[in-house]
Amino acid sequence: MATGIVGRILAEYVKKVAEKALAGKKLSDWEVGILMMNQMSSSLEARISSLEKSLEAKINSLDDRIGSIYEKYDARISSLEERLEARIGSLEKRIEKIELDMDYLKKSLDSLRDNVVNVLVAELRTRREKE
Repeated sequence: MATGIVGRILAEYVKKVAEKALAGKKLSDWEVGILMMNQMSSSLEARISSLEKSLEAKINSLDDRIGSIYEKYDARISSLEERLEARIGSLEKRIEKIELDMDYLKKSLDSLRDNVVNVLVAELRTRREKE
């Protein structure tokens, strides 16, 4: 609030000094300094405003770019996750089939062993009976 009042007072003073200069009256060093500082202040405000707009535009551009990169990589990661899940599912099915095949082979070998043992026992009985 205080800067607003001071600003209005300075603006009014600058206006009076400018009117005095336009009227062709001689300005004091102080008045010339005030006019120069007012001009520099206006110039700096314009430059700062321009920089703020430029910076804001660049920030918005970066936000858009980051957003598009995020969406691109999010989609890519989702795609990779789906492919990986499909491959894992396929591998799980193959492993289940291998486990079933191993169980079948184990049972077959057990049966074969039992048959061989039975045949050998029968052969031994037959030989004992002949002796």
